[in-house]
Amino acid sequence: MGGATVLIGCLPTYEHIGVWAPVLLITLRVIQGLGIGGEWGGALLLAYEYAPAKRKGLFGSVPQVGVTLGMLLATMAVSLMATLPDEQFMSWGWRVPFVLSAGLVFLGLWIRHGLDETPDFKKAKETGNVAKMPLVETLRDHWREVLIAAGLKVVETAPFYIFSTFVVSYAVSTLGYDKVSTLNAVMIGAAVASLMIPLMGWLSDKVGRKTVYIIGILAIAAFVVPYFMLLDTRTSWGLLLATVIAFGVLWAPVTAVLGTMSSEIFSTRVRYTGITLGYQLGAALAGGTAPLIATFLLSRYNGSWQPVALYLLGTVLISLIAVLAVRSPKVGEQDAVVRGAVKSQ
Repeated sequence: MGGATVLIGCLPTYEHIGVWAPVLLITLRVIQGLGIGGEWGGALLLAYEYAPAKRKGLFGSVPQVGVTLGMLLATMAVSLMATLPDEQFMSWGWRVPFVLSAGLVFLGLWIRHGLDETPDFKKAKETGNVAKMPLVETLRDHWREVLIAAGLKVVETAPFYIFSTFVVSYAVSTLGYDKVSTLNAVMIGAAVASLMIPLMGWLSDKVGRKTVYIIGILAIAAFVVPYFMLLDTRTSWGLLLATVIAFGVLWAPVTAVLGTMSSEIFSTRVRYTGITLGYQLGAALAGGTAPLIATFLLSRYNGSWQPVALYLLGTVLISLIAVLAVRSPKVGEQDAVVRGAVKSQ
């Protein structure tokens, strides 16, 4: 993942190698996606399986903060580079954040080098409860749970890209906002989300994952129309308020419990493979495609935001169906369920 990110900053331009420039860019983006899918599963399970019994929601939300902190750092870097003249930004300024990300790669490798397997996985290995072909077993015996995990991911990833990525081009190109002001709004939204996510994870330990998740997606659904109406005010306060509420506050409970809830629908035997498959499937179908779909809808309907709003409501419906299909244990019973699954295998 890190290698692909750094290489994007070193890509030759279309003027130098022609069509191979976008081909290489797309290839590196695919590698990034595959890398983050596997990395997310590992990071999440380290937090979740090491967590105390009554703090799994809080611990499981911490890796999710990496998304918003990464967005915060990335937006700060791009905002800084955006102060350059357009010619310099397009020539070399956009490359700087990608190349500097190499420092984070080495930091991640250093952290992982000192980590051991989780207690749950060690226990599974001791009892022989480890799948020999986890991918085959997961698809054969746990396909329902994989689909549920993918469905849960839909409303987490599509609104994320709309509220943090698509909004930049939409606000600047369609509504006439200043690029730096738009990036600053996203940056503030990411900062608020970084504080809200662990708070929502802690709350899920008190009231349950499904409760927090459902409240979050229903709140997103209720705010979709006001979100675009605030952007339509074409004022700095409207842009900031829309971004902070949508990205910083309402999206936070969904992403905070996504990983923990997905983990709890799989046994230790196939948990890593199961949540990673669900993540990758949901992210591929609803994540990277979200800005493309939104942009297409805008151009197809003459810049009207109503079709984009309906698209977001559609993602809410998909994830609502998925969460209602989750047969999750009550708060505080997760460890007992995991231990029972290990003994019964």
